[in-house]
Amino acid sequence: MQVCANGGNSNPPHAFHRSLFLFVCRNPSCSRPNDASNLKAFRCQLPRANDYYSFDGPMDPDLDGDVPDPRALSDAPGLCRICGCAAAKKCAKCQVARYCSQSHQVIDWPSHKLECAKAAENGSIADEQKNPQNAFVFKEFGIEIDQEYMPATLFDGLSDDEGDDDEEEANAEDETEEEKQARIREFERFVKDNKGKNADMTKEDLDAATAEQPKDLDFDKFNRLVHLNPDQIVRYKRNGVPLRATGLSDLSEEVEPCELCGAPRRFEMQLMPHLLSLIDVDCIGQSIDWASVYIYTCSASCQIPEDGYAKEFIAKQDFV
Repeated sequence: MQVCANGGNSNPPHAFHRSLFLFVCRNPSCSRPNDASNLKAFRCQLPRANDYYSFDGPMDPDLDGDVPDPRALSDAPGLCRICGCAAAKKCAKCQVARYCSQSHQVIDWPSHKLECAKAAENGSIADEQKNPQNAFVFKEFGIEIDQEYMPATLFDGLSDDEGDDDEEEANAEDETEEEKQARIREFERFVKDNKGKNADMTKEDLDAATAEQPKDLDFDKFNRLVHLNPDQIVRYKRNGVPLRATGLSDLSEEVEPCELCGAPRRFEMQLMPHLLSLIDVDCIGQSIDWASVYIYTCSASCQIPEDGYAKEFIAKQDFV
C-alpha cells in the first residue's frame, strides 16, 4: 500500500511531500499471531522544491483520474513489472518488458512468456500493470478516504462495570425450564457433530463448557465501528488513538522511538481485515492474516539522509 500523508502545514519544510509505503510477505508461514515481523513500513518525503513535483502543482491527490497514468506516457521512465522501481534491464526477446533485477524477471516470466512474442511485434504490452495477472503481485486499487461520523449512542451499553454481571445473572435466572432444556439439547447436538459421539453430560459438564468467556469490550467497540462502514480497509488518524481489534490479544509492545532522530513515534494509521479479501489472501489458516495492523511514525517527520526512505514501526493484532 502507498499512502499520501502530507499533513498540510504540520510537516516541517523538508517533508512538504510525504508518503508511506507498506510491504508484506505473502507467504502464509511468515504470518504468525500478534507478530508483525512479516510487515514493513517506510516513510519517504521531499521538500516543496524538488526534482520530481511542480512547485505550484495541485496538492490534492484526489483528482479522480484527471492525471494520466505515467506508465502510459511515451517518455515515461522504464519501471519494473514486479516492483515498480526504476528498471534498467529489458526482456532480451521482446525488448519491451522491463525489470530492476534478474530475480524479478524470473518471477514474471511465467506470466510474461504468454505475451512476449506479441509484445515484440507490437512494441507494447497491453494493460501492463493495472491489475496484473502475475500471482506474485497484488491487484491494484485506489483508496477513497472519507470522514467517519459516529452516532452519539454507538457505544451505549458497553461497560465493564461489575454491575453488569449482576444484571446478566438476573436475566439468566429468568430462563424458563423449556429454554434451558432447549439450550442443553443444542449443546449436545454440537458435541455429537464435532466429536462424533453424544457423551452423557452432567450439569457440571454443561456449566464448564458454557462458562462465560471474559468480556472483550475492545472487540465490541471494534465491531460496532466497523459495522458503520464494513468495506473500510484503512483507518487514518495521525497522532490519534488506534482502534484495538480485541482486548484478548496483546498490543502492549513498546513502540520504539525513531532510529534517525530519537523522537517518539506516534500512531498514524491502521489496516483493517477487509483488505485481506480484496487482495485474495483470506483463506483461513492458509494465508496471511490480521485483525488490525498498526503503523507508528516519527512524530517529528525528521529529515531522511539523501531524501531516501526511513523504516517505521509496525504492530499487529490477531483475533484469538
